[in-house]
Amino acid sequence: MRHGYSKIKFKNGQDANQMLLRKLATNFLMVGKLKTTLKKTKVLKTLLEKLIEKMKVKNEANKNYLLKALGDRKLVERSFSDFGASFVKINGGYVKIIKTGVRNSDGCE
Repeated sequence: MRHGYSKIKFKNGQDANQMLLRKLATNFLMVGKLKTTLKKTKVLKTLLEKLIEKMKVKNEANKNYLLKALGDRKLVERSFSDFGASFVKINGGYVKIIKTGVRNSDGCE
C-alpha cells in the first residue's frame, strides 16, 4: 500500500508529457530561467535536480543518461562544463521556484 504517494499528471498522455518535460528542461538549461505554470514547474524541478546531479561528474554513464533525457549533444557537453563546474560543492537545492501570481488570461498560477 502506497500511503501518501501523489504523482502530478498532465492530461495529454505519457509520450506528450515526456516530450513536454524534455522541452522545458532544454529551454531552462539553455536560457537559465523559465516562466510556466506551477504544476509544470513542480514536476520539472524534480527532473532538473536529478539531471544537475548527473552533470557534476563527467563519465560515460552520466553522459548517456543526459543524452537520453535531453536529446541534444551540444547541450550535454555544455552542461558538464557550465552547470557541473558551478554546482560541484552544492548538495541539492539547485532550482528555485518563484511564484509570479495568477495569469490574467485564464487564471492559472
